[in-house]
Amino acid sequence: MTMPRRRFAFTKRHMMKSLLRSCLSVLTIITLSVVFSSYNEPGPVTFKVDPQQSKLLWRGYYLFSFGEHFGTVQLSDGEVQIENEQITSGFFSIDMKTIKNLDMAEDNGAKDLEAHLMSDDFFSVDKFPKATFEITQSEKIKDAGEGQPNYDIIGNLTIKGVKNNLKCPAIVNFTEHSVEAKARFKIDRTKWNIHYNSGKFFADIGDGAISDAIGFEILLVTSK
Repeated sequence: MTMPRRRFAFTKRHMMKSLLRSCLSVLTIITLSVVFSSYNEPGPVTFKVDPQQSKLLWRGYYLFSFGEHFGTVQLSDGEVQIENEQITSGFFSIDMKTIKNLDMAEDNGAKDLEAHLMSDDFFSVDKFPKATFEITQSEKIKDAGEGQPNYDIIGNLTIKGVKNNLKCPAIVNFTEHSVEAKARFKIDRTKWNIHYNSGKFFADIGDGAISDAIGFEILLVTSK
């Protein structure tokens, strides 16, 4: 039996339309899959610094005696970007107006020392109320022992408008919702134009010289 020509033509057109609709459906699914795959692709996660939980301790030393002064200064804000348990970038700011001495009583020199540290002899806080540390990268330390630094944090420390590169070892702990970093390091204050009673700049200062080293201990606490 021979199929009528008109009916055959209609069936052919119907088949072509169905095939075209199927192709369009497949293309739509592929396109949406690509879009959603790109949208959900893993990338850096930002953690905000918690200034209330974070701590920064400073230490200054005499050069020809065993005395030292120590105290705290508060962080004001900051954030870090994390990807694959690696700090890729970030920063934190230090409120230099919060410099506090802890080794003396307020009525026994603490207030005077704090005012001196904020003056132009040291940190020029009125002109430079904030110091910043910009994290540029981190490097994992191989075979780090328990409780030992497991990362080197590398970045730029800016004090009194002067920027210098800094690398310090840190103990970094990652969880799903937070990142904590602990670090101890020293800087040569003269590299940031802090020259007061430095033997490098005042040859006749004698035993009144102050060490060029300033020590820092930091606990950086962040959360999503």
